[in-house]
Parts: sequence; C-alpha cells; structure tokens
Amino acid sequence: MAEGAGGQHAVLVVEADEPERERFGAWLEGSGFRVLLCPGPTEPDYTCIGARGGSCPLVAEVDLVVLDMSLDSEAVMVGTAAEELLGLYLMSGRPVVVLGSHPGEEVRGQLRRLRRHPSREELVDALGALADGLLEGGAGAVGP
Repeated sequence: MAEGAGGQHAVLVVEADEPERERFGAWLEGSGFRVLLCPGPTEPDYTCIGARGGSCPLVAEVDLVVLDMSLDSEAVMVGTAAEELLGLYLMSGRPVVVLGSHPGEEVRGQLRRLRRHPSREELVDALGALADGLLEGGAGAVGP
C-alpha cells in the first residue's frame, strides 16, 4: 500500500510493549491512519475495561483494530485473556489484525493474522486490505 493508504480510517493498536506500540502508531499515522494506542490489560488485576463492562470505549472510536496476542495478562495468566479481547472486538463489528505466533484461520474482511513484530509494509498492507473492505460496505465502518 502507498503512503496515505489509511484514508483517514481510525485504528486502535493494542500492544503491551510500549516501544513497539509507539512504532506501530508512527507507521500507521505516516500511512494516513488516525491512531489510538492502548497497552491492553495492565496491573493491578490485568482486567480490561471492555471485559468489565462488555464493550471497550476505545473501540467505539475506531474502524479497525490491531491486537498483539502477547499481552501482559497472558504473561501472568490472570485478568482478561487476549482471546477474550479478540472476541470483544469482532463482536463489535471491527475488523482485526491479530499479531501472534499461533496460526489460525482468517476471516475475509474481518480477521487477518500476522506474525509478531511485522514489518511496516506487512502491517499497513493488512490494515489497508481490511479498510478496503469497509469502503466496499463491510461491517464495522464508523465514518471517515
């Protein structure tokens, strides 16, 4: 995808590693996406606000989500699991790019899987493909 590929779509980046979260945010902003950053579930109980209330207030503001499945809650094995967050985002109608080492199926227009630590091009292309689906009338569009 070329620079400006985001077409002003908003993306929620859920990434526990702060330098990686900031890097992804910069890449996506440089490609025309509006970006919200989230560390995912954190101390003291590693429970996400979305899991407590049934919906994430941040996801209401975005068109797309990037979710790294290696969250702090996964490392300590308490709180909100990454799979629970994935379900929450998909149930909200937002297409998701999942970053992780576990293979799984993709769902056209809804779910793309990439390895952890993707290149800029891989991440932007995956989001661009999902954003193209939104433009074609796919689920999850919340506006420009």
